[in-house]
Amino acid sequence: MEEQLVAVPAVLPPPEPPVPDGSRPASAPPVFEHRFIFDGRAGEYFRIWIVNLALTILSLGIFSAWAKVRTQRYFYASTRLAGMPFEYTAKPLPILKGRIIAVTLFSAYILAGQYSIGLQLGLALFIAVLTPWLIVRGAAFRARYSSWRGLNFRFIPDYGEAYIRFLILGIPLILTLGLLYPWVKGKQKAFIVENHRFGGNWFKFLLNPGQFYPPYLIAWGAITAWMFVFSMLMFGVIMASASVRSGEAPADWLVIGMTAFMYLGYFIVLAFLAAAIANLIYRHIEIDGRRFHSTLKGQKLLWIYASNTIAILLSVGLLIPWAMVRLAQYRADCLSLLASDDFNNMVAERSFGVDATAAEVDGLFDIDIGW
Repeated sequence: MEEQLVAVPAVLPPPEPPVPDGSRPASAPPVFEHRFIFDGRAGEYFRIWIVNLALTILSLGIFSAWAKVRTQRYFYASTRLAGMPFEYTAKPLPILKGRIIAVTLFSAYILAGQYSIGLQLGLALFIAVLTPWLIVRGAAFRARYSSWRGLNFRFIPDYGEAYIRFLILGIPLILTLGLLYPWVKGKQKAFIVENHRFGGNWFKFLLNPGQFYPPYLIAWGAITAWMFVFSMLMFGVIMASASVRSGEAPADWLVIGMTAFMYLGYFIVLAFLAAAIANLIYRHIEIDGRRFHSTLKGQKLLWIYASNTIAILLSVGLLIPWAMVRLAQYRADCLSLLASDDFNNMVAERSFGVDATAAEVDGLFDIDIGW
């Protein structure tokens, strides 16, 4: 599939006054929209996925490191920008070592709860203190082994700033009962973006943390309204059920149905919030004058999430590859890079090996470092 280039209007500054000799400055070069393309196929990935699953089960999880590399390489190679695919170059053995350490740490945390709550709390505190380090090392690992046009991405560690944004800022976040959450998330996203480099250039994050408030406030308002409607509906149903059943508790199916209705509201709001936050972030990322552009739609993302979930449940998991490819296809279709050059001024930088332990630990403990 060939990339389609679309010329888009450049954002030009106000006209400059004529120079003394009467000549005028040259006009800005045209800006082209380089669209991301994902050309993976569900059937192709299903063959990779089913072999990964079988060998992971037969090897009691040992093959999972090789499965991750095979999966990442397929999705990277199926994603193209300006006609060039991305590459994932990590090796399975470092990932396996990281997973063993991660599983050991997680198992210790679980087992500690069987013997001593104090010991489990101590391990939880240890993991919390370790979290900023894990985030930095995990980001460095993923960047080091991701490349495009033969050039590796880089993430420059800044542990002091990481501890401020991912640990210290948690104190005012708690003291304000979560009201600082959008601002803190903005600071954290800026840290992740601005510490990345590619082709000799830093990524820039052109977004003020306060600009995260509108989508979060809308989401909070929607959830509050949904909870109010749910509470009124739940009260009415319970009263009607009690009167019909002479004071007996509501039937189990009714409780399950109302609980599902409550979570449906969360699901809808979170799908729209995910689209809004992704668009907000990508539209404010720049690298050497090139700007990203994202056009995710909340209703489309909601439909994909919902239909993927139903398809996976009805197929007892066999449609997981189809769901993953479908979501990757939509995300790529909605992402593009606005640039006026051919990317030839990008240069390679010296890269160093990065241990995979942190990447596997933050994945196991579900540390939020994504968009």
